[in-house]
Parts: sequence; structure tokens; C-alpha cells
Amino acid sequence: MAVDRKGAVAEAPIDQLLFEKLADPKTIEQLVLLIDKLEHVTFLLNSLENFLRRGPEFADSINDLVVDLRQSLSSPEYVKRIESVFTTIRRIQEFLDSPQVQELLKSDVLDVRTAQMAGKLSRSLIRASAETNESETKRVGIIGLMRALSDEEVQPALQFILNFARHLSKEIKNA
Repeated sequence: MAVDRKGAVAEAPIDQLLFEKLADPKTIEQLVLLIDKLEHVTFLLNSLENFLRRGPEFADSINDLVVDLRQSLSSPEYVKRIESVFTTIRRIQEFLDSPQVQELLKSDVLDVRTAQMAGKLSRSLIRASAETNESETKRVGIIGLMRALSDEEVQPALQFILNFARHLSKEIKNA
């Protein structure tokens, strides 16, 4: 913009304003970024144009969906299903709020270590049952029992049973 002799602001020629804008480093930086992103901008504009062109189809589909939903919800079958769902949810909530479940949640029964130990016990029971079914039943006397008690494979289980008995006694006393 230029100022004439009377103090009025005169409009600079548009090409001079454009040249000044294009010479600004910020404008140059923004133009470079825009050119780099031009493919994305074109894609977005095309997508928006396609979306707007298909707007009536979207509106018709949504309208059809609303009509179908209204008809479905007014059917006695769906009303019963919805009532059944809410009844089930209410019962589940009552179950979860029960003192028994609350006590179970506070206990160590749901601890990961408990589940892992139950898995070990289950696998041991299954293997022992299979071995027992596969072999002949042998009588084990007191000497055979003493020999089994000193077996290295049996020792960890014996230690576990003794520790378990000790801790169970403490739990029973505190109950």
C-alpha cells in the first residue's frame, strides 16, 4: 500500500502485493509444504466430493434402518427379548453383589498362583490315574512305603504336603 500526497492510502497494484507475499519466507515455506501434501489434499477433496454426491443414498439408508428398527422394536418378540436381557443383567448384578461372591473376590481363590497350582494338581492326578490304570495293582508294605518316602521324585511332594498341613493348621486355628 502506498500513501499519496493527501494522506489517503492508495491501493498498490495487485501484482506487486502478490510478489511481496510470494517473496515472504513463511509463505514460501507454507507453499512448499502444501505442494508436498498436494496428493493428500486432492484425495481428501475427492473423497469429500464423493461423500457429498452420495449424501442422499446415505440418508435413505439411515432412514430405512430407522424404519426397520422401529418395526423390530415394536414386535412382541423383540420386546420379550429385551425384557429377558434386562432380567438377566439384573440377576447377574444380584449374583455379583451377593456376600458369597464378594467374599470369593476378597479371597485368594482367584489368585493366578492358585490357578497355576490347581493346574499342576490336575495334571498330576490325571497322570497318576493313567499310570495306575495301566499297571497291575501291587501291594505296598511298610518297607516299600519307607523306600518310596526316600525317593528323590517323591520328596518335593512330601515337603509340599507337610508345608500344606502346617499352613492349613494355622488357617483352621484362625478361622
